Amino acid sequence: MAIRPRRRSVGIEVLPGGAVAVLIPPTADPEQVAWFVRSHRRWIIEKVETATRLAPDHPVKEFVDGEEFDLLGQRYQLHLVDALPTGVEQLPAATGDHILCARRQRPEQVRRAIIGLYRQVGLGWTRREGRQYERDGRIEGLRYEVRDLGRRRWGVYRGAPKHITGLHWAVFGLPMHLVEYVLVHEQAHAARPPGQPHGRGWQQRMNAWMPDWRQRKTELAEVGRHAWLGDWKPRS
Repeated sequence: MAIRPRRRSVGIEVLPGGAVAVLIPPTADPEQVAWFVRSHRRWIIEKVETATRLAPDHPVKEFVDGEEFDLLGQRYQLHLVDALPTGVEQLPAATGDHILCARRQRPEQVRRAIIGLYRQVGLGWTRREGRQYERDGRIEGLRYEVRDLGRRRWGVYRGAPKHITGLHWAVFGLPMHLVEYVLVHEQAHAARPPGQPHGRGWQQRMNAWMPDWRQRKTELAEVGRHAWLGDWKPRS
């Protein structure tokens, strides 16, 4: 249990992985708290089962030759080099033969470089693919960014005056139909539909742009828990 000074009523929060937190105001009666928890027993069991099933299981990368990385629907094998390979203009680079070339250096530097590549490639893709929704949704002056959004969000729309669609760099390691879902989700917000953020107006926009968006949303909850979010370990 956790006391929350600003709370006025008892609440229950099921955390990622299945842990349960009972949030209580300072003046709560212990018997009422116990009754509240008992009365929500079935709800708690259902939520814990879901949270356990969808618990994060993100991979931990080791930056050695042969380590695999997914980028825009393609799988690449890492190849550490000391000089620019033939035909490669800058490092890191994802080549046509599914090699991810990166300069040989300390693991944390390789990590930063690869994430930088995800951001660069992802931003280019987002700008290109985002235009069709700008035109159809009459979205003007929209900007894009690709950055680290933490471990709980794949995308975000930042309203006026910023007016930015932002995607997590790790999105671009997901299957392409899920990358598209995250973009369309945020573009639907950028179209500024009336009503609540995920209300009827937003849902109508999603239905028009991506009729199977609910199916993709459900799949993202499962597939996304296996996505690489930048975790790494030292070379053995």
